[in-house]
Amino acid sequence: PRLALLMLAFVPLIAGIVYLFSKKARPMFLWVQRRLDRLNTVMQENLAGVRVVKAFVREDHEIERFEEANVRLMEENIRVMRLIAILVPTMTLILNLGVIGVVWFGGLATLSGTLTVGRVVAAVNYLSFALFPLMMLAGMLGPIAAADASAERILEVLDSRPAVKEREGSRPLAGARGRVEFDRVWFSYTGDSSEPVLADVSFVAEPGETVAILGATGSGKSTLIHLIPRFYDVTSGAVRIDGTDVRDVELRSLRSQIGIALQEAVLFTGTVRENITYGRPDATDEEVIAAAKAAQAHRFIESLPDGYDTEIGQRGVTLSGGQRQRIAIARALLVRPKILILDDSTSAVDIETEVRLQDALDRLIASSAHTTTRFIVAQRISTVLLADRILVIDKGRIAAIGTHSELIEESPIYQEIYSSQLGGDADGR
Repeated sequence: PRLALLMLAFVPLIAGIVYLFSKKARPMFLWVQRRLDRLNTVMQENLAGVRVVKAFVREDHEIERFEEANVRLMEENIRVMRLIAILVPTMTLILNLGVIGVVWFGGLATLSGTLTVGRVVAAVNYLSFALFPLMMLAGMLGPIAAADASAERILEVLDSRPAVKEREGSRPLAGARGRVEFDRVWFSYTGDSSEPVLADVSFVAEPGETVAILGATGSGKSTLIHLIPRFYDVTSGAVRIDGTDVRDVELRSLRSQIGIALQEAVLFTGTVRENITYGRPDATDEEVIAAAKAAQAHRFIESLPDGYDTEIGQRGVTLSGGQRQRIAIARALLVRPKILILDDSTSAVDIETEVRLQDALDRLIASSAHTTTRFIVAQRISTVLLADRILVIDKGRIAAIGTHSELIEESPIYQEIYSSQLGGDADGR
């Protein structure tokens, strides 16, 4: 019985040590993951911005940043390895102390004749078998703690919930005509009205109209049009399409009615054709070419080595900024949207090409079987002159709304933009 009690005393001792080590190791592995994340961030930034680094002769600075992140990762790894290196010998020491204790007390009992040698040997074997699983657990403690720390970071992503959700009872947007209404819309990224990006925005875009949105950088132009496909939800007020609040519409149905081309044209690894047909994989070659021609992309696509089957690399790295934007516009046109959003999507295109593009868009939409409401966000005033309605945004509010001829007479902000870009004054229009 005394040998059994001695053996039993070592089990909670080792279990307690394993528990304490695991409590200490988990936060250390979390720090290792954070340091690794920092290292990957520095490396990704350097690879993505390699031309900027070279242009500003900052190679030495970036090497120092990488070395600093790498050294910090190494230091955290060393701390963890030291802990693991202490644990296994400690467990082995405790096991051997247990064996020594059994042999000592068992030997004394054998000499006094109360215990046989066979029972002492059996007790040593029982102790080894009892503590062996805990020894194995100690050896696996490092990988388990590392996996636990990694799982926590993964679960942060998996458990995150999108801010924009479908309401219960939402319905498809059937037979959309493209009438868009902003009704006293307020929006803030923080979810309150303390620092609104948009404030009390109200206007209506009728089906088939072209609505241009003009304003300084940071005035809220892109945020405004991002509320239409519900990339964000309004803080207060409502955005309606054909009289239906977009929050009451199924997201897939809503976004299938909208074509978007952003200033930062995002292309995917693959061919030109695959990128243009991204929103309509079943589109015919004739439809693809028609969309490319309307976007003024057909000519340069034909000059590529394999035409529409040319591989363009990750994010379209083999194309210029203007070429990427025109492919993005063709992609938006191909889905035959009821609402077309061009978010400064011709900023990298020259004026002559932009004029041809606008004319081609007018012809394509005019020949379409359905009307298309267009929203054009622009910095260049030449882009918006022929719009049916121009919204001048200033600090998140609509400072003026009207046609070019109306705004040149009534809006000081519009007059200033016109004068600064095209020269002259209001009388020189």
